[in-house]
Amino acid sequence: MTEKIEFACSAWVEKAREVLEELVAEQGEEAKAFSICERFTNAPSALAASGTAAWHFYIDGRQVRVGEGEVDDTDVRISADYTETLPNARLVYTPEILAERAQQPPGETSVVVEGDMTAMPHYLIEMHNRMAVLTA
Repeated sequence: MTEKIEFACSAWVEKAREVLEELVAEQGEEAKAFSICERFTNAPSALAASGTAAWHFYIDGRQVRVGEGEVDDTDVRISADYTETLPNARLVYTPEILAERAQQPPGETSVVVEGDMTAMPHYLIEMHNRMAVLTA
């Protein structure tokens, strides 16, 4: 059985870096760049003394740089409540789930997205799914 990793902790970000490096090396496209910063409010104090956990990454062609903490210079910035995010962080997105979500009108949520998600590389769904099965 694979050991679960607490969502958004340092070990989780490190594993996300490993997964992203592999996917970007295999599927990244030269001259295509994308970056994102995710911040999670009301995070457990053992995870983030400030109450906010955050991580970010920058993809440039077949290179990726990943780090912990908030940054302001990414293409997309996402802010959400930690506890509200957990079920989605653990959910594997099948084609059926993605199609169903695309048909649903936006519901009430704490999620705030700034930036253009349409530029997101397709392989980031695979990154999410690989991390979902590891997320505690």
